[in-house]
Amino acid sequence: MDIVIIGAGNVAHCFGHLLKLHGHQILQVISRRKENAVELAESLHSTGTDDLLDINMEADLYLMAVSDAAIPELNDELRLGKRFVVHTAGAVPLDAIKKISLNTGVIYPLQSLRKEVRNYPAIPLLLEAANDEVMRRVKSVAQSISSDIQEVNSHQRLQLHLAAVLCNNFTNHLIARAKRYCEKEGLDFTLLQPIIKETFDRLEKFPPESVQTGPAVRNDEITMSRHGALLENEEYLKLIYQVMSDSIYDFHRS
Repeated sequence: MDIVIIGAGNVAHCFGHLLKLHGHQILQVISRRKENAVELAESLHSTGTDDLLDINMEADLYLMAVSDAAIPELNDELRLGKRFVVHTAGAVPLDAIKKISLNTGVIYPLQSLRKEVRNYPAIPLLLEAANDEVMRRVKSVAQSISSDIQEVNSHQRLQLHLAAVLCNNFTNHLIARAKRYCEKEGLDFTLLQPIIKETFDRLEKFPPESVQTGPAVRNDEITMSRHGALLENEEYLKLIYQVMSDSIYDFHRS
């Protein structure tokens, strides 16, 4: 398909390169910052612009890979008639782009993507469409770049987005907090790398609830009290520790 990409961030980079790799033609890249549009466009052997008025009107699909906050503005400014338009956001409903076109859809990548990383991991794609004709086109594109595709509605997509935040964003932040704590106390954070790896490797084989360990799950109040004393000067980390410990205990008690 001939595709126009609106956006030049992590998701735009990932989709652009995957689509090109699998035989699609990127006609144009549009971004608020012209230098970003041109940089991505050149890597895709395409053209870049920062002007929506210059949008190529001959594409088979218009892929909006922009921030959630940018979608309402595009919905007010962009008019593409009956052309096929999709956004890629997890927490934005399908009807958020209903003014842009009569034929709208969503291709949401349920994965953490970075433009610096070209060895892309497996990317589940969650699809939604305003009508059957859009879904056929969206599926055709999605199946060309991923083997894991599911149709979900806007509410289900939002729920999965929340679950992804819990699994990915919150977990990463906990590790970042642990790293800062180690650095502050003069400890070698790299000693934790094997247990971090084992934690995630284990989840490929077992349900997370079946491999929970630590003082909270066994209600080891003495150890938790000692940990709490170490965190007297760490306001957020102490709060996180208490809330997570209470949640673990309650989850496994029930």
